[in-house]
Amino acid sequence: MIMRVCHRPWIHARRRAVAIAALAAVLAPLAVPAAAPARVDGNAAVNSAEQALMRGDCGVASRLYQQASQALEQPELAERASAVSLACGQYAIAHAIAESWLQFSPRDTGAMLALTQAELGNYQIAEARRHFRDLLADGGKKVAESIDAVVQRVGSEPTLAMLRELDAAPLRGADAQLELGALALDGWDAALALRYAQGARSAGASVPAAALITARAEAILGNAAGAEAAAKQAAAVPGGRLALAQSLLVLGDDSAAQHELERLRSDPEAGGAAARLLAQAAMESADYAVAEQRCQALINDPNSAPLAVFYLGLIAERRGDDAVAMRDYSLLAGSGFEPQARRRVAAILYKQGERDAAVRVLNAARDAEPDERIRSELAAADLLSVSGAADEAISRIDSALKRSPGNPEIAYQRAVLLERAGRVDAAIAQLESLHRARPLDAGVTNALGYTLADHKRELPRAEQLIRAALATQPDNPALLDSLGWVLHRRGQSAAAVAPLARAFRLLHDGDIGAHWGEVLWTAGQKAEARAAWQRALAADPDNVLLGKTVSRFAPTLKAPKPPPALEPAPRTSI
Repeated sequence: MIMRVCHRPWIHARRRAVAIAALAAVLAPLAVPAAAPARVDGNAAVNSAEQALMRGDCGVASRLYQQASQALEQPELAERASAVSLACGQYAIAHAIAESWLQFSPRDTGAMLALTQAELGNYQIAEARRHFRDLLADGGKKVAESIDAVVQRVGSEPTLAMLRELDAAPLRGADAQLELGALALDGWDAALALRYAQGARSAGASVPAAALITARAEAILGNAAGAEAAAKQAAAVPGGRLALAQSLLVLGDDSAAQHELERLRSDPEAGGAAARLLAQAAMESADYAVAEQRCQALINDPNSAPLAVFYLGLIAERRGDDAVAMRDYSLLAGSGFEPQARRRVAAILYKQGERDAAVRVLNAARDAEPDERIRSELAAADLLSVSGAADEAISRIDSALKRSPGNPEIAYQRAVLLERAGRVDAAIAQLESLHRARPLDAGVTNALGYTLADHKRELPRAEQLIRAALATQPDNPALLDSLGWVLHRRGQSAAAVAPLARAFRLLHDGDIGAHWGEVLWTAGQKAEARAAWQRALAADPDNVLLGKTVSRFAPTLKAPKPPPALEPAPRTSI
C-alpha cells in the first residue's frame, strides 16, 4: 500500500547564491588575521563548505558555513549560511546561525526571517510566531513579501499554522487579509479563508478581490450557490474571469465548467488559461483525442507550450510510443515541467532495461543547490523502489540521511520506502520517531495514522491521529482520504463514503479513487464503485494501488487507451 501524506513541498528551490569566488572576494578583506590561531579561518571554511556542497555533504557544509559565519560576522555570509542550512534541512544549525547573526546585527530583518524559517522547519510554531511578530513590527519588509518568503522556504501549511493565531496590527490591513485568505486556501482551511475574506472587506478591500477568495473557499466547502455568486463578483479583478469555471471544477460540475471555459476561449485576458484548463480537463477524463487536439493548438503559445508538450508526451507514452514521448519530454529542459519530465524519462528508460541511464537522468547538476540535489536523491530512490529494487532504494536513502542528518523530508521518505518494501514495523518506528520530534506536523501525524490504519493496527489511535491532523487542515484531500480509510478499517464503510467522495472531488488522485471504490463496493454500492474506479482510472491510469484494487474487485475495468496519433505538429523547442 502507498502511504498518504499531505500534498505539500517540504523543501523549495532557491536561486543559486553568490558564487564561491565572488563570495570569497567580498569576505577576503574581512578575514581573521593569521595571528589569531584560536579563531576559525572564515574564508577557508567557506571554501570547504562549498566543496562539501559539491560532494553533496549537506551536514558538513552547513556546519562549516556556521563556523564561517560566526568567525566573520558579516550579514552577507550569514545569509548564505542560513540559506544553505535551510535548503539542507539542517534546521538546528540554521537556527544557531540566525541567532548568531542577530547578535552581531541586531534587528536585521534577514536574520529574523531566517530564524522564523528555521523554527517552522522544525515545526516550532509558537517560537516562530513570536519571531515573525518581531519581524512584522520592525517594518523592514512588506507583509505579503514576508509571508511569501516563509512559504517559499517551508511551505503553506506550517506558515498558516504560525499565522492562524497571530494577532498583529500589520496583518489587519486589507492587503494582508487577502494574502492570509489565499494562504488559508493553500493550507486547506476554506472556512478560515472565508473569515479572512470578510476581514479584508471590513478593512477596505474591493468586493471583487475578496470575492475571488470567497468563490474558491465556498467551492471547496461544496456550497455551489455561494461559490457561483462570489465568482461572478470576482470577474472584475485580474484572473477573476476564470473564477466561475474554476469553482465549477472544484464543485465537480465538469460539464458546466467546460461550457464556461469554451465561452472564455476567445477572451483576450482569460483565453489562454481557459484553453490550458480545457486541455487538462480532457486529460483527466482520458479524452485523449480531444486532449491531443487542444494541446497541439497550444504549442505556439509561450505560456501554454510547456503544459501542452508535457501532455503530448504523456499521451505518446500511454500510446506506447516511447521515442516520441522521450522527444517531447526532452524539450522541457529549463521549464517548470522539467522535474516531471525527467521522472517520466527515467521511468521509460528503466522499463527498457536501461537502469543506470534511468538513475543518471535524475541526477542533479554539479552546481545544483542542495535542495535540488536532495530532491534528485529522493526521486532516484523512489524510482528504484517502485521498480522492485527495494534494498537499493533504502540504501540510497540511508546514504542521503548520512549526508543530511536529521533532514525530515529524507527521514519521511525512508518510512515510505520501508513500508513499500514490506518492512512495516520499521516504517512505523520511523514515523513514530518523526511524530515525537514534530508533533504539530499534520503531514507526519496523518502519515502515521494512515499507516497504522492501512495495516489494521491500533485503529482507535490511528483515527485519533488522523482527526488531529484534519483539525488543522480540514479540507486536505489526503487527510480526508485517510479518515475515510480508517473508518472503513473500523467497519464503518457507510460513514467512510462521504469523506472519500469529497477527497476525490478535491483531488482526482488514484489512491483516493482506489479507496473510494473499495469502500463503495464493501457498502454494497457496486455500480457506484465501478463508476468511481472508472473515473479514477481516467484521471490517474498509472496508479499502482488503483490498478491492484480494480484487479481484485472488477478485473474487467481497464484504463482508457489513447487512439492512434494525429499528424504531429512540428516542435523543436517550447
